[in-house]
Amino acid sequence: MLKLSTIQKKQIVGITGLAMVGFVLAHLSGNFLIYKGPEAFNGYAKFLHDLGALLWMMRAGILASFLLHMGFTINLVITNRKARVNRYYKYQNHRSESSLATQLMPLSGSIILIYIIFHLLDFSLADKVGIIQGIDYGLYGLVINTLKDPIHAVLYIISMASVGLHMYHAFQSVFQTFGLMSEKNQPRLVLASKVLGVAITLGYSSIPVYIMMNF
Repeated sequence: MLKLSTIQKKQIVGITGLAMVGFVLAHLSGNFLIYKGPEAFNGYAKFLHDLGALLWMMRAGILASFLLHMGFTINLVITNRKARVNRYYKYQNHRSESSLATQLMPLSGSIILIYIIFHLLDFSLADKVGIIQGIDYGLYGLVINTLKDPIHAVLYIISMASVGLHMYHAFQSVFQTFGLMSEKNQPRLVLASKVLGVAITLGYSSIPVYIMMNF
């Protein structure tokens, strides 16, 4: 059996994390089409569906990335606790900047996992029926009817805040893992990570806020 070193496991976590960052951003760009109305939103969903086998290949890829990311992350946490060593951050400023995000990683990761399950049940695996004022708007209507419910909306926003926090920590950690972070570029990378996390949180959270204000 192939035995990976700790740094190799961290690199796998970093690479799969970047893959999921790409997915989250691509998914957000598609979700923004809800602002253009049912034709644009449902048209995008149909475009993805028409990809057929390619879509399933992409889904398999992101699922594999997620499972590898989660599995190796858990393995590293267990290994670190057994060895009673600190996490691999090298620079003191980076540790202080990331301390809260690091401590909340298990919580945010758990929230994201639970959210993915319910997201699949609410949208991906559900019948694409969404009736608004007697008219079936398909997936667009399903999203509207789901997120205009305050409880669903609040849980969605909490989940997206967890995604943003997770991405903030993970993005800068990738550069640390691959030895690309230095004292010179550290502030810029930390800032870029913060911008990414906030942008993801606000971008996704704006959707239920828009829906509750307009429907």
